[in-house]
Amino acid sequence: MEREVQRLRRAFRSGRSRPLRFRLQQLEALRRMVQEREADILAAIAADLCKSELNAYSQEVITILGEIDFMLNNLADWVTAKPVKKNLFTMLDEAYVQAEPLGVVLIIGAWNYPFVLTIQPLIGAIAAGNAVILKPSELSEHTAQVLAKLLPQYLDQQLCSYRRGYPPRNGNLEGRERSGIVW
Repeated sequence: MEREVQRLRRAFRSGRSRPLRFRLQQLEALRRMVQEREADILAAIAADLCKSELNAYSQEVITILGEIDFMLNNLADWVTAKPVKKNLFTMLDEAYVQAEPLGVVLIIGAWNYPFVLTIQPLIGAIAAGNAVILKPSELSEHTAQVLAKLLPQYLDQQLCSYRRGYPPRNGNLEGRERSGIVW
């Protein structure tokens, strides 16, 4: 596990995830995954939670597609440096606020909305330019299997790692050095 975290940290420090174009491409790939594999995602949610296709689609898939579109439409503005008011000490300087990615972020999914509560934080982490360790809920096994199969096909594997299983098999993910945690 430690090697995996270090690998992600090296990939993050290389700067690959920082350019706006890369972030937009990853978000578009995630949208493509949801659109192309919608039937697989809905079947997995139905198998895990006995949700109807209509409920799963309206509560999980539409939410994710809307979030991705929102990020795609606003990300260019969000990553642009924002000038700030200068004072006596900074009047000759260039003063601005620049949003910066955190580094390696751990996302732990929930069982009750296994797709949306795993992918929504992933969207934010990608948009922010972070590397990600994604750990879905082991209680929603079918959704976890679908995500394990699909995410490596669509996202950069050097910046997005996928872990399954109960915490003892995960090598204490929460105790590892990382820049943020979402669950």
